[in-house]
Amino acid sequence: MIRNLEKQDREKILKILCDTGNFNDGEIEIAMELIDVYLNKPEQKDYEIFVDENENQIRGYICIGQRPLTEGTFDLYWIAVNPEIQSKGVGSGLVKYIEEFIKSLTGRIILIETSGKESYEKERKFYEKNGYDLHYTIKDFYRPGDDLVVYSKYL
Repeated sequence: MIRNLEKQDREKILKILCDTGNFNDGEIEIAMELIDVYLNKPEQKDYEIFVDENENQIRGYICIGQRPLTEGTFDLYWIAVNPEIQSKGVGSGLVKYIEEFIKSLTGRIILIETSGKESYEKERKFYEKNGYDLHYTIKDFYRPGDDLVVYSKYL
């Protein structure tokens, strides 16, 4: 079942982010900041966060938001799936869910910014498998040897 994030999910999401082994401390801190904004400021309109839950277990989460100063362009900020059940369709299910959600808001484009590090190859293949097109790469964007890779999908 995919539903909106609730306060009791916070620590479970933190555990998933840490357990993936793919995010550094700064990235986890930023992901948690967005979660805290979402949970503690119900009036905010910058982020929507959904979780995939099965039998009281949080299997993954996804965070999106409309890009400022655009009409119908959304960013997929974060997606993470419990590493024990990766490659079982949870991530693809979350992506399909937000695509339909964004369409319901008359959204038309989704952008994803990710790392070009070799350790992110699996994630880049995941986006491509889900119909996202590689648009460009900026070499050494994050730090030397860590490129910015941008994907998009028109809905």
